[in-house]
Amino acid sequence: MNADLRVLISSSLLQMKQSFSRSMFKFCMVVYPLLYGFTLYMLYKDHDREQIISYVMLGSAVSSLWGTISFSSAGDINRERFMGALEIIFNAPSRFMIIMLGKVIGNTILGTASMIISIVFIVVSFGVPFTLADPFLFAIIFIIGILSFTAIAMLLSGLLTISRSTAVLMNCLDYPILILCGVAFPISVLPQWTIPFSYILSPTHFLILGRMCVKGISDYNLFSYHLLWLIGLTFLYTLLFLHFYKVIDIKARQHATLGVI
Repeated sequence: MNADLRVLISSSLLQMKQSFSRSMFKFCMVVYPLLYGFTLYMLYKDHDREQIISYVMLGSAVSSLWGTISFSSAGDINRERFMGALEIIFNAPSRFMIIMLGKVIGNTILGTASMIISIVFIVVSFGVPFTLADPFLFAIIFIIGILSFTAIAMLLSGLLTISRSTAVLMNCLDYPILILCGVAFPISVLPQWTIPFSYILSPTHFLILGRMCVKGISDYNLFSYHLLWLIGLTFLYTLLFLHFYKVIDIKARQHATLGVI
């Protein structure tokens, strides 16, 4: 087996064990999706089934993914730093980026489980079946979306490694990003000046495409438009996190500032 692949698998398994041992992570993975899904259902209970699937199920699913993949993966950098392990991981024989990618993949697996929990909870509790007009296209969108969330998590972890103050900014941006992405409502209800910010966030396009697959795609040009946005942003995030990890490698060797002090 390839050395990098072994590192990815080992890092992913260790990350899942460490994450699930934390009470806060278990809350975010299991309890938070239930509370968020219940709240959204109360808001949309008088709407039709398509609206409930589009905004309650998909909304709570994306919120769960964001919390367990992107937010938690970025926070892992701070945890490793304050435990005094960040410098050790960086100086390990395996590449730092591969180790962090393994951590993100571990969180991705748990995040996907969290998403399934939120959907199953609504289906079982409120008797709303999760049906899709275009399940094949939804499967494709889901795979691209997971890759995009992974790229976002790697990008955020790279930013946190370079700058300690990024953690504060990220805590402040958590809910604004969910609002800009239109997790609980269409972005068309937001002020016009916010739309460009919504469009540079890949979860926005993931949600739009997912909701189109729920209702049935009537405009394939619009579907292709948002699909290109999703693919393009995923590619851009990937280029950015590759760049940031190169910067990390240089700055860490020049200044040795990965630790708390």
